[in-house]
Amino acid sequence: MIVAHGVGSSADLPLPLDLVLQAGAATVVLSFLIAAFWWRRPRLSSRIVRRVPAGKLRWPVLILALYVLVNAFLGPPSGTNPAAHALFVWLWVGLVLISVVFGPVWRAVNPLRTLFALLRLPRRGLRPLAPRPLGSALDSWPAAAFLLLFVWFELVAPHHGDPVTVGAFILGYAVTQLACATVRGEDWFARGDCFEVYSDLAGRLSPRVFAFSGVPAGALGAFLAVWWGSTVFDSASASPAWATFVQRAGHPDGYATGALVAICGLVFLAVQRVAGRLDVTASLIPIAVGYTLAHYLSSLLVEGPRGLLLLVQQWGIADGVTWDVAPVPSVIAGAQIALILIGHALGVIIAHDQALAESPDRPVLATLADELPMVIFMIGCTWAGLFLLFVR
Repeated sequence: MIVAHGVGSSADLPLPLDLVLQAGAATVVLSFLIAAFWWRRPRLSSRIVRRVPAGKLRWPVLILALYVLVNAFLGPPSGTNPAAHALFVWLWVGLVLISVVFGPVWRAVNPLRTLFALLRLPRRGLRPLAPRPLGSALDSWPAAAFLLLFVWFELVAPHHGDPVTVGAFILGYAVTQLACATVRGEDWFARGDCFEVYSDLAGRLSPRVFAFSGVPAGALGAFLAVWWGSTVFDSASASPAWATFVQRAGHPDGYATGALVAICGLVFLAVQRVAGRLDVTASLIPIAVGYTLAHYLSSLLVEGPRGLLLLVQQWGIADGVTWDVAPVPSVIAGAQIALILIGHALGVIIAHDQALAESPDRPVLATLADELPMVIFMIGCTWAGLFLLFVR
């Protein structure tokens, strides 16, 4: 079973918690003031998201994915099987980091796209199906639904760390995605595969890309709410208060499912309510990325290499080697604070840029007034994120 994600407690903070919370609020306000006085015209809305060329990496990724799937069913038992690490650490957390560095890489190496292309190779005597296009009204609601299913499996489902259970989930997800793509066409993956949408959004923060045009509201707002809300739920469910509640109430899985859906729904409604006349969907991307990397940072550093070690040990390599690296809690805590604050600062700047792009002829003071509710909301989100990470 993969270990817990966060740091220890507020004792690991480099500063007292109240000063950290004040620094969080000051960072958001300072970002807003800088954007207000020095960011007078939109600079990000015209940038185009550039796709990462596939190259030859898609074949190794497909082989690795098939190996993990088969190994989940036929390989060693839990504890020595890397299947859970591959799904919950490499894909769920590592994909964010890789996308932030290199851009939206998953579309280029998506093994489901590679399999779909192989299955659609022309066969003698068979007439290829004509897939129906996906209606634009659906946007990315399918991806939001699949992401909710995935985070429920990761955070709530019983025995989710068992290799066979992990393999069954991966197989079911792959078959469902391929079936939908058969009906809707290859464009389905850009809207229905939650990992591809996940990588696409995180990849917009890459220095190679840094573009936020063409981020539709609505469905992607729901996707980001599930992404961010599930991480908030993961932090909250690790608190002593939650453990005490479920112990007294009983039926922890049922309450956890309800709490997960409720938190994601509240995040979505809060964003829609706060946004007002502004579309702040794109500004949630760096917040979700920053909080995800902060929350899972210790897990990525500890369990990511450990999963790789388990993988190669099955081939007779590095037998007897163990990965017992324990990151320094105060260093991890400082990095987590920085990730959260950077994410919120970028969110403020992106929201300001989009507000200028939506109303180029609107007076600057009126635009800033429209942004004030969003700034207050982000201060609250900063406090909530820091509080949930360090108060245990």
